[in-house]
Amino acid sequence: MEKLIVSLDLTEKKKVYELVEKLGGLVNFYKVGIIPYLLFGNEILRYLKKQNKRIFLDLKFFDIPNTVEKAVKIIFDNEIDMFTVHLMAGEKVIKNITEIKDNVKKDTKIIGVTVLTSFGEEELKFLGIKMKILDLTEKLVEYGYKWGIDGVVCSGEELKTLRPKFKPPFLFVVPGIRVEKSKDDQKRITTPNEAIKNGADFIVVGRPIYESENPVKIVKKILRLIKNEGKNMD
Repeated sequence: MEKLIVSLDLTEKKKVYELVEKLGGLVNFYKVGIIPYLLFGNEILRYLKKQNKRIFLDLKFFDIPNTVEKAVKIIFDNEIDMFTVHLMAGEKVIKNITEIKDNVKKDTKIIGVTVLTSFGEEELKFLGIKMKILDLTEKLVEYGYKWGIDGVVCSGEELKTLRPKFKPPFLFVVPGIRVEKSKDDQKRITTPNEAIKNGADFIVVGRPIYESENPVKIVKKILRLIKNEGKNMD
């Protein structure tokens, strides 16, 4: 199964198309987040479909049940492969979505967002949440699993604890991937090696690829790591 999802968080349409064309058959799964979707709308989705690519639409729905329900009906109509919803939106929102999926009989995967990888313990304290990130993430995953979602987004730090408790086909999507450890706005990061070794179904990689002078080389390195199930390679 393909495990690499490349994030297209770029602000120029030309660069999006150039990256997809440059990576060619190496990558078949792309993440469209808020930035490219606001700039290019459904045009980018149509483009990716024309290129026979799979789409992970990461808009992180977090709204009242009626609004989210109408939004996900559009998602199912557009044959998106995966999309995200915040698990903190609550039971009614999540159950509405899973019921809609059951009724329309679509293969689209519902992926729950737990705690953003840019969050550290201090952000939870600021919000008045008296829990460790791991404990909060695990509680959200438990609820999402019970409510019928297909998987979750979590950091690689939590994956080692969560994967043994939630077996396949439940999916784990891991962002905050860095080919080499680096300092940026992501606080809970991991390498492709660590994520795959700990049971990630998909890893989402953006900046290390599209900011590289040689994105093809970076993608090939990541794919080698995935193929060798996390063994350390040069």
